[in-house]
Parts: sequence; C-alpha cells; structure tokens
Amino acid sequence: MSETNDQQIHKVPPQGSEPQGDQLPSDQLQSDQLQSDQLYSDQPVILVGASPVTIDAALAGLPDDWPLMAADGGAATILNAGRMPRVVIGDLDSLSPDIRAALASDTQIIELLGQDDTDLEKALQRIAAPLIIGLAFLEARFDHSLAALHALMRLGHDRPVMLVGAQDVLVRVKGDFSATLPVGSRFSIWPLGRQKFSQSRGLKWPLDGLDMAAGKVIGTSNQVSDSTVEITASTGDGYAVIMSLRHMPALLNAVT
Repeated sequence: MSETNDQQIHKVPPQGSEPQGDQLPSDQLQSDQLQSDQLYSDQPVILVGASPVTIDAALAGLPDDWPLMAADGGAATILNAGRMPRVVIGDLDSLSPDIRAALASDTQIIELLGQDDTDLEKALQRIAAPLIIGLAFLEARFDHSLAALHALMRLGHDRPVMLVGAQDVLVRVKGDFSATLPVGSRFSIWPLGRQKFSQSRGLKWPLDGLDMAAGKVIGTSNQVSDSTVEITASTGDGYAVIMSLRHMPALLNAVT
C-alpha cells in the first residue's frame, strides 16, 4: 500500500441531523453508507475518468486541497499523475489488482454494480458538492464524450458540473449564467434536453427568445462581443457552455 491520504473521510450524520459549523470542516469529504453511498463536500470535487489524456496541466491549475476522486479506472490516471485519490467509485471493472494495491490504505473504494449507467453517472449521482470538475471524460473517444453529455442530462440537481478536455472546457448550467470573458472568444451553447432563453448580453448572436433542443435549434460557434456575458434562462433542462480550454479560469470564476 502507498502512504495514506492527508485528510480522512468521515460519515455524515443521519438525515435530519445536518452538521453545523465546525462539525463539517471545509477540508473533509463526508460519506454516509446508509444514504446510498452519498459523498458530501463543501469544497469543489475533482473527479477523474479513464480517458487516455494527460491531466497534469489541468490538475496543476486547481487547488491541491480540493478532494480528488476517481471514477473506476480513473484511479490509474490519478496515480500516473503522481497523485492519490481519496475515493474510487464505480463498478470497478477497470480497477486492476495492481492499481488497487497501489492505493493508499485509507482510500475509500465504493463498488456500485450495474451496467445501465456509466461510472461517470454513478459518481455524479452520489457526489454532493458546490462544483464537480471532471477530468479525462472528454475527447480520446467520441462515444465516451457523448456518454459524458448524457450523464449531464440525467443529473437531478442544479449545481454546476465542469468537464475539462484537451482542447475545450464545458460547464453544465441550470438557470442564469454570468461571466467576464475576453471579447472575440468562441462561446457555444449546447442544450441538455430542451432549454428556453429569455435574453442574453455580450454575445454576437443574442439568445433572446430562443427555444433550443438538439435536432432543432442549438447555439454553437457564437462569439463574445462584450467582456461581460450574461444569460437569462427561462424554463428548461439546462445547457452546456463550451469554450476553449484557455478560458477555464474565467469559467471557474463564474461558477465558484
């Protein structure tokens, strides 16, 4: 076994006895096996998949104290980057004996059987955090990227999820969106189901009154025309904001 993680994982009190104040340290990830393996963090969580892409640069741009988790085979991706996951979650069909043996003694392993949902879906459904940042889920294989979009469409909460690829970064948004961005930047909207928009500001082609759905109306290849971009969403299932990877810091500022 490798050395242990610096921070321990503790159980959340049963429902109805929510932790208060110093009972929930901001640097701890909480787990309650009695609540369907729910994982709680009041910090953003970094979730890593198994796509064969390099995550070193993305990890270097994120705080070291944000909890680092692996979706099944993502454990190998994290170890190859010289880091240690605090949690490994999934059906574990990609977690080899060698990788399991290399995990820290206090790395929590959560096995969730079933082939009706992907490991990304399993993880997203069980992590409660103000933001989830997914690495190594986009690109490499197009079908895996489609599966990642499908996972975003199935989410039952309104919290943002960011997926980071080698070229682009996307943020799943429910509701309004506001960000400070460089004028001239590529700015795309992809509806995650059906999404109506009331109005927008700061885009070359406004979203005012648009009713988007894949196969009907989409919003790719728009452009930032003002440094302040504001989107007022109406009813809908949510949408993805997609930009070049170099704008990841600006998008992080918008959702944290």
